[in-house]
Amino acid sequence: MRIHNSFVNWKQIQFFGMILLFCIIPMACILFFPGVFYKEFPIESFVVFHNITEIFSIIVSFSIFGLGYSSYAQSRNTQTYFLSIGFLVIGLIDFMHTLGYKGMPDFVTPNSGNKSTQFWLIARFITALVFILAVYVKPNRRYSAFRGNLYIFVAFLFVGFVYFLVIFNSHLIPDTYIHGVGLTQFKKNSELVIMLMLVVAIVLYSFSKSLHSDKQRQYFLSAFIICFFSELVFAVYTSVFDVFNVLGHVFKVVAFQFIYKAVFVSAINEPYEKLIHSNVLLSKEIQENEEYAKVIQKSLKEKENLIGEIFHRTKNSMELVRSLLMIQSSDFPDDQNIRKIVDNTSLKIQTMSLVHDHLYQNKDLSEIQVSDYLLSLTEMVKAMFPNKGKGVEIQLEANQGVLLLDTAVPLGLIFTELLSNSLKYAFKDFANGKISIKFMIEGDRSHFEYKDNGIGLPVSFDINDQKKLGLSLLKIIAEKQMGGTLSIDGTQGFSLQFDFPNNLYKRRV
Repeated sequence: MRIHNSFVNWKQIQFFGMILLFCIIPMACILFFPGVFYKEFPIESFVVFHNITEIFSIIVSFSIFGLGYSSYAQSRNTQTYFLSIGFLVIGLIDFMHTLGYKGMPDFVTPNSGNKSTQFWLIARFITALVFILAVYVKPNRRYSAFRGNLYIFVAFLFVGFVYFLVIFNSHLIPDTYIHGVGLTQFKKNSELVIMLMLVVAIVLYSFSKSLHSDKQRQYFLSAFIICFFSELVFAVYTSVFDVFNVLGHVFKVVAFQFIYKAVFVSAINEPYEKLIHSNVLLSKEIQENEEYAKVIQKSLKEKENLIGEIFHRTKNSMELVRSLLMIQSSDFPDDQNIRKIVDNTSLKIQTMSLVHDHLYQNKDLSEIQVSDYLLSLTEMVKAMFPNKGKGVEIQLEANQGVLLLDTAVPLGLIFTELLSNSLKYAFKDFANGKISIKFMIEGDRSHFEYKDNGIGLPVSFDINDQKKLGLSLLKIIAEKQMGGTLSIDGTQGFSLQFDFPNNLYKRRV
């Protein structure tokens, strides 16, 4: 970093050294070798040169105004906008200086060296003043008194004041040039004041933190240095057509070129550089996000595989427990109580195992399709009672919807308990047996309805006073675990209504 800064400083020293040499060498040649370099030019030739250089400066001034004014809506650079208004004034006064120059057709009143020089001094004083004030205008600060179009109106008002002052009331301003005599002391003192103001601007801009970049600072300082020498030249000339005047205008052209570059940097380059920088940061962030996304996707895939494997192993473990129960029960072939307990337990194990089987086959490891799950449970229960299941008509209606694992397991236990009970106990004549099952999801609640046309329940039936595990377990699961409401009617066949919330549990995967 130190090596880089040293290199940058050395490059700047070289650059400003070249600027000083550009200004000092021609002045030294004229002062030390006047016989070779000093001369006065014919009025016709000098006026053409003067018009070309001044028109260039005027175009640059108006270009700075156009850049700052039109780019303000995007850049919001108040400092550049202030400079643009200042150069609108400078460009208009320089235009009047050009029209009022000796050798040009009369500009309202007779042209003279004094008339054009008065315009010149006012323009140069405003130039130095604008630069000094601009350094205190913060580029990104919003000023409550800022009124863009009002400042343009004030600028034209001031230019009109200068016009009437120099054209019609020039006697109010001290003479600046006397034909046959040369520059007046007022003109020389005024140039010294402007030079002092430029020195102040150089100091201020050297330490200012409101500039966009070191390149912009370099352009401004170069312009101030060249303007300083330009004013120095215009403080010593004796004729408005001599070589000092030529050199002063050349310095002015070069200085304005640097000023244009400095304003261009802040008005045009700055927004584009910010945009490019934002695009680089955005591209980098997008690339990092893509890499993070790949890592996350890989992690999620690994977790999905792991959870899927857990579901698969859970299903196998449940099937292993069921097989062990069946093997153990085979030791008691004549004990019907043990046989019933094993069958009921086996059905519940298969119900829970079936949930994990659906989850393992599903891409979503948190929820399953209710219709597919209930259909699989129906086929499973019918397979356990092959003789009874074939004669009973089972109608299953379930709309498309999903349930989470924590809700699907208890619902499956309720469903298989009801269906197995109907097939075992409800029908005397299986040929006319009918079972109707409906399941609907409406918003954040589910409705389960179960009916059969069997023998129903005894008149004295009370679900709260049941000693058998089946229906008492069903009530506990429905109300305690699932937070639902349960109603049972056994007068004409068996009927059960069950409503429960869907949002009792949260997704786990």
